[in-house]
Amino acid sequence: MEKGGTTADKRLIYSIPEALAETNNVCSSVNVASSRAGINMNAVAKMGEIVKEAAEATADRSSIACAKLVVFANAVGDNPFMAGAFHGIEEPDTVISVGVSGPGVVDNAIAPLKGATLNEIAEEIKKAAFKITRAGQLVGTMAAERLGVPFGIVDLSLAPTAEMGDSVAHVLERMGLDQVGTHGTTAALALLNDAVKKGGMMACSRVGGLSGSFIPVSEDKGMIDAVHSGAISMDKLEAMTSICSVGFDMIAIPGDTSAELIAGMIADEAAIGVMNHKTTASRLIPVPGTKPGDEVNFGGLLGYAPVISVNTVGNDEFIHRGGFIPAPVHGFRN
Repeated sequence: MEKGGTTADKRLIYSIPEALAETNNVCSSVNVASSRAGINMNAVAKMGEIVKEAAEATADRSSIACAKLVVFANAVGDNPFMAGAFHGIEEPDTVISVGVSGPGVVDNAIAPLKGATLNEIAEEIKKAAFKITRAGQLVGTMAAERLGVPFGIVDLSLAPTAEMGDSVAHVLERMGLDQVGTHGTTAALALLNDAVKKGGMMACSRVGGLSGSFIPVSEDKGMIDAVHSGAISMDKLEAMTSICSVGFDMIAIPGDTSAELIAGMIADEAAIGVMNHKTTASRLIPVPGTKPGDEVNFGGLLGYAPVISVNTVGNDEFIHRGGFIPAPVHGFRN
């Protein structure tokens, strides 16, 4: 989107807050960056404003519209975890794809490994990932056959819920961390992601989607507890994005956080994705009237979240410069 944007750009982007506020089943995904094109900072600045508008439009419902709004870098077209679709040459109009989820299965698999080395834990995670991915492949294939549509991919992502026993954070703590967020958390997450991919890839014919552990604060009991205790901060979540696909995911932030600061968070996540040739994304929820320490309930699978503090040092001039942050060099990567 160039500065000012075309009429089509404006209609689509400006319609997001109202569409998400007035419907129950509509989600919105906006891709603002890629490793080939760089980061569109005009779009990033506008999405900071859109997130604020969406929050205000549903202020009486814990700003639920923002829980349905994801800002991507390097978005993938075959993502089965998103309630929506990318229409184009990547995928057919109708396709069955499967996300394995299942952090509870992995947690149970490594629970007996008292005193085991980390490579032994990695081997056990690979075995568990193979089993749940194989089941996902079989279920997806059967569903596709019965519906008469093509079977797409299996996404090797661990997606938690706010229920006890279904937490990615608890898997990391099972490895020996007293609480997720402490030093070593990013390394533990790297082990988990890699082992799940290695086990899962052997179990299915086509792997795609995001295929990385999700760490949404409101949807993971362990992450919620870590924010409450102060073990998890925005800086640590940003660092963990270097390993997973969505680092700033389902995070409730103070309602007075400016559009520029939100845009800066989006830009930081996009930069990690662009520089590392991977998908990254943000789901930020500035809930009006809240301050750090308050708790916001989104209901259902979206869970609940403590409001986390953010860095309030200004960045307005940087955001309002606009233009593009150029794509990185693809060679000379020593």
